[in-house]
Amino acid sequence: MSSNDRYNLQKNSDLETLESFKSLISNVKSLKDKTWGCPWQKIQSHKSLIPFLNEESSEFIDAIYEKNADNICEELGDLLLQVMLHSEIGYENKEFKLDDVIKNLNEKIINRHPYIFDKKEKVSLEKSQQIWENIKNSEQKRPHIESSISKNINLKIKNLPPTIGTNKITNVVKEYGFKWESTDQIFEKLEEEINELKEAIKSKDDSEIKNEYGDVYFTLLNLSNFLKINPESALQKTNKKFLDRFSIIEHYAGDNIKNQTPKDFQRLWQIAKQKLKRKNS
Repeated sequence: MSSNDRYNLQKNSDLETLESFKSLISNVKSLKDKTWGCPWQKIQSHKSLIPFLNEESSEFIDAIYEKNADNICEELGDLLLQVMLHSEIGYENKEFKLDDVIKNLNEKIINRHPYIFDKKEKVSLEKSQQIWENIKNSEQKRPHIESSISKNINLKIKNLPPTIGTNKITNVVKEYGFKWESTDQIFEKLEEEINELKEAIKSKDDSEIKNEYGDVYFTLLNLSNFLKINPESALQKTNKKFLDRFSIIEHYAGDNIKNQTPKDFQRLWQIAKQKLKRKNS
């Protein structure tokens, strides 16, 4: 196939995509129509849709781990629907339009990749990441924001899920030199926090137990940040692994599963671990 043929195929595909996108815009507007729209869709807000955005994101991640292309495609569609609904709500509230969302994204893509859209030069992975980070930081330095580092972070994370908030805290403060030097350093801190949690549990002080548990969790999230691991994805993978093992325990225990002792479960757990290990090796 010639380069000209490939160009024409790509062009036709892009035109089909634009037509499909026009239909999607029209369909979402129909869903939100004040007279004939869906009753459930009409009462939704940015805030009320948050649980569904979390759910769709989790299902998309699951599809990636399952390596199921059809499911990945479907879940991406569900995520796109969330973008479309939020954009329509923004339009209804006179906050922003879908066009603003797209324009802002295009501007961000072009602005943060000058070596592609401006200079047309090849750069290393490390340099591209540094350029992206530098430009992002310069975009965020606005005069109306409080000068205090901690106040700025508080403003950014106040409505975010706590795990994402912790990640942002860690990423910001390390720019100012407040960072971990090694995993050994983090493990020392983790051990310290676990010991303090144990003491709090002994004291039976519910408030202190909650505080110390938060410290342990915060340190673990710092470890995931240092190792560049997404904690949500890691936990999802562990959830699946646990249920895979438990299904083997169910198979061996059968109808007597409720009659198993803790010792029986430990024995069956080891069997399940070995069985899955052989299966995956």
